Amino acid sequence: MTGAPEDRTPGPAAMFTSKTPEWYTPPEIIEAVRDLFGGMIDLDPCSNAEGDRPHVPAAEHYTREDDGLAHAWYGRVYMNPPYGRGIKPWIEKVREEYEAGRISEAVVLVKSATDTAWFRILSGRFPRCEVAGRLKFSGCDSPAPFPSVLFYLGDEVQQFAEAFGGFGVIVAPLPATPEAAEAVVT
Repeated sequence: MTGAPEDRTPGPAAMFTSKTPEWYTPPEIIEAVRDLFGGMIDLDPCSNAEGDRPHVPAAEHYTREDDGLAHAWYGRVYMNPPYGRGIKPWIEKVREEYEAGRISEAVVLVKSATDTAWFRILSGRFPRCEVAGRLKFSGCDSPAPFPSVLFYLGDEVQQFAEAFGGFGVIVAPLPATPEAAEAVVT
């Protein structure tokens, strides 16, 4: 997850409010992503990486200072974007990079916010795992106060279902015309 050093260590109370957009991926999710991707994550565009200490083991990391939105993305991408009002550009970016063919596959961890426009950018087009219960994010003593979803952008849907089915229910949208899918987003 993206984060400047001063933003990465909020107090426990802040972790359960809108005071921080930082939610560090649980290790079991990272391992499932690595398994799905054949052992290697090419890019973490929302990294907390500082020097040799990134939370997500990817070949390349974009931090807040790098501004991942300003760069082209590529290969196998794992994204746990900053939660909050600034999430929509990240969701648009992952979809655009995938549709342009620069990303071969991506897993995106977000809170389940089915009532938002940004959520519908992915939900009508891509399979997802609706996580059962609440994730316990790394660095937190308690589970998150919100449900989570993992979206998959890629061709290996069966492998996604096998890698993430143990975390919850796999949902695959029915095929629709691009026009119908776009109408859902607006």
